[in-house]
Amino acid sequence: MLKLIDANEKYLEQYKEAYLDTLKQIELGNMKKKNLMFLNPNETDIIQYFMDSRDISKLPSHFVPSYDYFAVDDDKFIGVVHIRTRLTDKLIRFGGHIGYGVNPKYWEMGYGTKILKLAIQNYKDLIKEDKILVTCDDDNIGSAKIIEANGGVLENTIENEYEGEKFFTKRYWIDKGHIK
Repeated sequence: MLKLIDANEKYLEQYKEAYLDTLKQIELGNMKKKNLMFLNPNETDIIQYFMDSRDISKLPSHFVPSYDYFAVDDDKFIGVVHIRTRLTDKLIRFGGHIGYGVNPKYWEMGYGTKILKLAIQNYKDLIKEDKILVTCDDDNIGSAKIIEANGGVLENTIENEYEGEKFFTKRYWIDKGHIK
């Protein structure tokens, strides 16, 4: 059964594999670098990073606290979810309150929809605002479907820039009052 848990050493090898598989997907053009949701496990202590991300005193001044979880299904590492407690000007444009990444080996199996649903249902109270912002690239049809399946209502599509490259971002809002 799929669940969200604190980062756990039991899944670190699978996390590393997911990170490497995601890099391959970027090289193949199936994903964009700016959408990489996994950190390099050779450069970062993932468990410590996930715990520290909750503590404002351990974050750079332009960061907000984030509750980061592994999505696991029995002994399988499925992905990650990042729940940001509030929005900055940057997160309003790109990133939103919730970001999620699915291990490429489990793409197109419905896990993205389930991960986002679990994040919204279980952790909506971590988010200060009355509505939850979730964003995706305008050409990411799969992610748009995931957000819409979880009650996301498209507000608009805006232009953004990452490392000199312009792209368009769809901005969806989910009303916390309608979440069961």
